[in-house]
Amino acid sequence: MTEKKKLPEQRAFHTYNRRPVTSRAASDSQATNRREQEPREAPVVLQRVVTIPQADPSSAWNTFAERQAQRRLTRARPQRYVRAAAPRTFAQTGAWASSGRIKAIRRARSSSSPIPTRSGRRARRRSLFWRLLGLFAVSVLLILGVNFALTSNAFRIAQINVEGTRNQALVKAIQNMGMQGQNIFLVNITSLKERIETVPVVASADLSREWPNQLLVRINERVPALLWQTAQGSYSIDDKGVVIATQANTPGADHLVAVQDISKTAQGNSQKKAVQMRPGLHVDQANINFASTLFKRLPAMLGNNAFKLQYDGTIYASTGEGEKGTGSGATYIVVDSQAGWKAYLGNANDPNPLDNRLIALQQILALAHQRQLNLATIDLRYGLRPVYTLK
Repeated sequence: MTEKKKLPEQRAFHTYNRRPVTSRAASDSQATNRREQEPREAPVVLQRVVTIPQADPSSAWNTFAERQAQRRLTRARPQRYVRAAAPRTFAQTGAWASSGRIKAIRRARSSSSPIPTRSGRRARRRSLFWRLLGLFAVSVLLILGVNFALTSNAFRIAQINVEGTRNQALVKAIQNMGMQGQNIFLVNITSLKERIETVPVVASADLSREWPNQLLVRINERVPALLWQTAQGSYSIDDKGVVIATQANTPGADHLVAVQDISKTAQGNSQKKAVQMRPGLHVDQANINFASTLFKRLPAMLGNNAFKLQYDGTIYASTGEGEKGTGSGATYIVVDSQAGWKAYLGNANDPNPLDNRLIALQQILALAHQRQLNLATIDLRYGLRPVYTLK
């Protein structure tokens, strides 16, 4: 036989059995006699009787299912509202609403009525109106601000500051490029930077705005490395091969070393017009550096004022007329000594290193001094086979 489980809905009833007492007086007398006979009596023990009612588990489950179905049915019924004659809120009526949910009746707004109108929809309409009005006001202010910034004279460039140069001609040339009067917000900094860097004297430039109406131009000038003397005039050239300016417009040009250009324009039976040397022209950088190296190393061998450098060939890098290598028609540097001899050193593109050529030149000069030879030419353009001639 299975043991019955105690269900949550079962309740236990407790009863207690007491000893029968005939009457209050008899009990009192008996208690008095007992106290006299016995000094102390043991406490009365009551018997606890627990009764568990018999319950069927299936009936308990049926009751629970019925309750759940009743709740779902109640929730599924449509809610009905009672239309009252007055609003139910305490703030409007001054009295608490009755039980249940009662929908308030919308009344026409009257100026004489002390009761305020209850209208959440009207409040939402007022909120949307103010939002639109605020957005319109911000848009108008933004348009007016942009128009003021783009058209006001307060933001037109009135002054151009040039730093990094003491060449007043360059400063005036930059200030006269048409930047003054432009709006500082609309001025094209990149385009102006490119225009300034096209000036032959300028190696690099940097522009920045200084609010509200100034521009700052920082200049890095080109440093001339030597002078290039041609039939048209002398020009200063930097180590990058850029023709900077004429000798008259180059500060400190009297302290620069010079290379004489003795190139010929005749090629065969036809005459070819030479390229006009001018500021901004790019020439062969390798030959410029080659000549600068010779000016640094030859004075220790020949003396500071004992020679001149001459150039025979095509120096213009953009024409593509210069020939690489050695031999007839190639470009080369000539050392014209005050002793009456000339040394042909070739150019920067010769496979024979310059150190070897200078060692050969030094040995030939030592041999000529030892034997008392009167040198006419020394040709070092043929690698390991130097050639010299006598007068």
